[in-house]
Amino acid sequence: MDMPSLPSIDAQDLMARLAAAPSPLPVIKPLLKRIQEESHAYFRATFDADTLVPHRAKLMDTIMQCLWQHRKLSDQGIALIAVGGYGRAELHPHSDIDVLILALNEDTINTNSSALQDFITLLWDLKLDVGHSVRTLDECVSEADGDLTIITNMMESRHLAGDQSLHPVLTNRVAATEIWPAEKFFTAKWQELINRHKKHDDPEYNLEPNVKNSPGTLRDIQSVSWIAMRHFGKGTLQSLEEQGFLTEFEHRRLARSLSFLWQVRYALHMLAGREEDRLLFDLQREIAELLGYVDDGQRLGVEQFMAQFYRNQLSTTELCDLLLLHFNEDYMGCGNPENIENINEHFVLCNGYLQHVTANLFVEDPSWLLRVFLLMAQLPQAKGIHSGTIRALRDNRRLIDDEYRHNHEHNELFMQLMRNRSRVVRELSRMMRYGILGRYIPEFGHIIGMMEYDLFHKYTVDEHSFRMARLLRHFRFGDVREHFPIASRLIHKVQKKEILYLAALLHDTGKSIDGDHTANGGEIAAAFCRQHNLRPTDSHMVSWLVTNHLLMSNASQRIDINNPEDVHHFALEIGDQHHLDMLYLISVADIFSTNPDLWTPWRAEQMRELYRNTKAALRRGLENPIHKEDLIEEIQQEAIQQLLAHGLSEERIRGIWGVPGDDYFLREGVDNIVWHSLEINAHGNSATPLISIRQTSDQQFEGATQIFIFMKDQPNLFAVTTATLDQLNLNIQDARIMTSEVDNNAVDTYIVLDENNHAINDPQRMQHIRDTLRAALSDPNDFTTIIQRRTPRMLKQFMVETQVTMSNDPIMHRTVLEVIAADRPGLLARMGAILSEFNAQLQGAKILTEGERVSDIFFIVNSKGQPYSDAAQCEALQNAIIRGLDDQVEAQSAV
Repeated sequence: MDMPSLPSIDAQDLMARLAAAPSPLPVIKPLLKRIQEESHAYFRATFDADTLVPHRAKLMDTIMQCLWQHRKLSDQGIALIAVGGYGRAELHPHSDIDVLILALNEDTINTNSSALQDFITLLWDLKLDVGHSVRTLDECVSEADGDLTIITNMMESRHLAGDQSLHPVLTNRVAATEIWPAEKFFTAKWQELINRHKKHDDPEYNLEPNVKNSPGTLRDIQSVSWIAMRHFGKGTLQSLEEQGFLTEFEHRRLARSLSFLWQVRYALHMLAGREEDRLLFDLQREIAELLGYVDDGQRLGVEQFMAQFYRNQLSTTELCDLLLLHFNEDYMGCGNPENIENINEHFVLCNGYLQHVTANLFVEDPSWLLRVFLLMAQLPQAKGIHSGTIRALRDNRRLIDDEYRHNHEHNELFMQLMRNRSRVVRELSRMMRYGILGRYIPEFGHIIGMMEYDLFHKYTVDEHSFRMARLLRHFRFGDVREHFPIASRLIHKVQKKEILYLAALLHDTGKSIDGDHTANGGEIAAAFCRQHNLRPTDSHMVSWLVTNHLLMSNASQRIDINNPEDVHHFALEIGDQHHLDMLYLISVADIFSTNPDLWTPWRAEQMRELYRNTKAALRRGLENPIHKEDLIEEIQQEAIQQLLAHGLSEERIRGIWGVPGDDYFLREGVDNIVWHSLEINAHGNSATPLISIRQTSDQQFEGATQIFIFMKDQPNLFAVTTATLDQLNLNIQDARIMTSEVDNNAVDTYIVLDENNHAINDPQRMQHIRDTLRAALSDPNDFTTIIQRRTPRMLKQFMVETQVTMSNDPIMHRTVLEVIAADRPGLLARMGAILSEFNAQLQGAKILTEGERVSDIFFIVNSKGQPYSDAAQCEALQNAIIRGLDDQVEAQSAV
């Protein structure tokens, strides 16, 4: 197959066809369509955006010039000027075509008013993405003088058509000698970049970065170019190397980054069919496939593509920061007296930046490749590292090899940094940005830029690790005590905090290797600790924390944290109080830094409750577990005493309780049992459903809202209830489904949060929930469990294989049904309907949603109240769940 060629235009032929046509539209519209089609074909065959993007600008130049001539616009006193990105001669498929109609004076505009309006209307009729302004020379200067964006656009302007004498005049009048001198322009642009970075420092931009405006993308490179252009007069990468501002390496690096980003942006526009600069989930996979990234058995093609994008972001951010520092220090600082503070024989602080003064320092003593960051951690007055020293670090990081890594002096230097009292994570992050950390710890280097293609992990693996370590350090300070009360207390008991920081740094390094990442990470951590000569007990703790960093998080979601037998088994895995304290700190930091949105008040309290119950089990001694029967008796007696004080007789109390089963007393606790009993007593013999709601003060349910339902049991009660709660936009965190054996009364408790994962405080909303549930449950057979709510855009992009497993709990005499599936509105209602079809009795559910994936556990028995034992019946139920949930996903994804 022949290679597609670049689209072309013959200007003379185009002018002839325009002259012969009654209207330009039938001539230009097919031409624009052909250009787009041929451009896309060329890109799909070559990925050569470097050639294509400026070529498209040239083609648009020709069209604009021909239309200007066709409309017989004057060549005197008025001109068409390309500005902005189009002025740079860059044109992606759906980029704005920014033009300035420049006039000598107001009279010229008035004289040409009708023709200009006709010209602009024609561009709009052609559906071109034109941004235009009409200004006189004086207006251009006046507006540029007061607006950073306008002066930037003027700097990149090009003459297209009309009076050729106007553009040079404009260029001279907006030169740095007239307005916006280089120093003022630099300061404003640097602040603009800082503000833009802050705006895009948000989890949503980590998941769906902006190829134009996120840190380390096109706008950063352009900012460096603009600043240099204002000072040197030219801003191309080639000219900046010739001026000595860029090194050859820096020129090549920025050129590669620009080429990659252009490639991605062109693909984005082409596939989206619009100007779209965010790498949306629904486009990431398409772009990865288009650019040739394929699944390799270990990582998805889209993960490989996004890893390259994030690595490119990191290196471009680091290089642009360096160049801005370099410009500030070596160009903007010219003629200003330097504030020099001697630090040692090799370093000074130059205007607050650490600068080496010994030539070839890193070659002659490579230990300074690490020592410089320890020095920075010990200098609170230091603003950063001088650009010349950063360049030297970058140029000599190749010296870090296996011999360097196993050098005892270097290992001790790294551990000194980890043990420093302040600025540890800041300097580790700086080490990564300058390419030192990834070379010193190659296993960490492998996870830099690594992303996991889901909604659960909001950061790249390296960024998550730094956030985790930073949060561990923040536990020491009062500003986080309210949100992390136990962690903020425990951190002060830890003598060797570097153990926690090492565990955070290394806990996900195993993700770059096939297999269980926790086991892989544990081996990496053990080897690292041996290499750095840690004491055996410290090495064990780091390795144990890395291997088990998911243990407590999983347990809080899977086990009954109020069942002494479950807690005893968990305590056996922990072993002692020190391991529990350390694991709790690691677990909380890991969960929160993975995705802050999922650290709900309910999940936080579940972790705290598991910690408290495990601590109590360890205090009793693992050889002395509390017996479930004894605990139930204690709960019942305490509840009876409180209810007697409310005027209820013990006979009435026992009658209210019926025979709900041991699980009720274990899971609800004294406070809830008293609340339920009082509500049921007040409800009397009413046939209407009892719906009671409260945001509890009970420690067990802090930060969540409880909905208590008491009524005659119905086959589809769970399905109707969950469908109603879903339509009320409530997120179910836990469901306790119990039925009294005496009178067939359902005694159900739902723990819910609102759409923002907060408890419900509004009395009116509580009443609305109560009324809506009562109406639905008064006739559950007549209530639809079909959810009409749309599936969110992001959820539609992920296909999660539905997995169903069943096992029997010999202690609680029930079947444990575990379901992993794609999160969708109405999933619980669908599950309830399927269980009802199979006459399965639901006793409880633990709900866990992590991004696009749910991992829910249902405790069920068959119609006879027994665990499922028939293999054929189990297989039929599993297949029905898989088929039902998959059909639901398919139907909702099509909406």
